[in-house]
Amino acid sequence: MYRDGTLKDERMSERYDRGYFRRTLGALLLVAALVAVFSAACGGESEEQAQEETPQEEQTAGEAKEELQQRQRAAYYGEEVAGNPTASGELYDPSGFTAAHKALPFGTVLEVCYHDCTEVTVNDRNPNSEADLDLSHAAADYIGLTTDGHSVVDTKLVE
Repeated sequence: MYRDGTLKDERMSERYDRGYFRRTLGALLLVAALVAVFSAACGGESEEQAQEETPQEEQTAGEAKEELQQRQRAAYYGEEVAGNPTASGELYDPSGFTAAHKALPFGTVLEVCYHDCTEVTVNDRNPNSEADLDLSHAAADYIGLTTDGHSVVDTKLVE
């Protein structure tokens, strides 16, 4: 019995009634949420983890070159963008045998085959395209892609 005349069990029931555990649980959840937010804000990544990711990026570039000897989705640029600058700085020439690729370095030469084969030089990027490879109008016409608009083509790295 306490000085105020209450029994120990009565005091315990008061704590339950006042939401003691609800407040305690709320405080613990708030602390956990703050720790998660601050961890994410600080990057949550050690220097060692960042260094481990670099070789993976290099490996991805190597995988892109392996994919060149396989099939890729291709489309072509229309003549309406003639004269616009490409990502490499050259102006787009619909009569040239060029292509846009998302990952290959500028100047890479590819052999592209559909109904016929031709060589194209990568001089542009087209990150918004669903195709892996966007050919110039002349290159697409030469291999027979302009009649279908887009399709899967065979590609091979020349240089």
